[in-house]
Amino acid sequence: MNLSLDAILNNGLLFDVCGLIGLSLIALAAIKLARRYRSWGGTMMAAGAICLLIGRIFLLLAPHVIDDKFLYAAGPIGIGLTIALPPLLLSFGLAGVVWGLWGHERWLNEESH
Repeated sequence: MNLSLDAILNNGLLFDVCGLIGLSLIALAAIKLARRYRSWGGTMMAAGAICLLIGRIFLLLAPHVIDDKFLYAAGPIGIGLTIALPPLLLSFGLAGVVWGLWGHERWLNEESH
């Protein structure tokens, strides 16, 4: 087997932790940007980064927390939420980061002119 593929398969937790640390740093940087410049783009980027972080944590913890007993107690609406929530958080998070970057750049251009 390829050595790099073997490292990815065997060290999945390490890559997940590195990804969470990276998302946390992006969220902290966006919050700092929003506080320093008071731009709506920075705020949108911070909200998007936090949505990405929450969605990723949900995907990592769901296999360990959600079992048949939990799904039975949650009912059909709860089951629907556990299925729909992660893609919604990740999609809105990515859209928020991209829209926030665009908005902050536009705000900086308007301020400089």
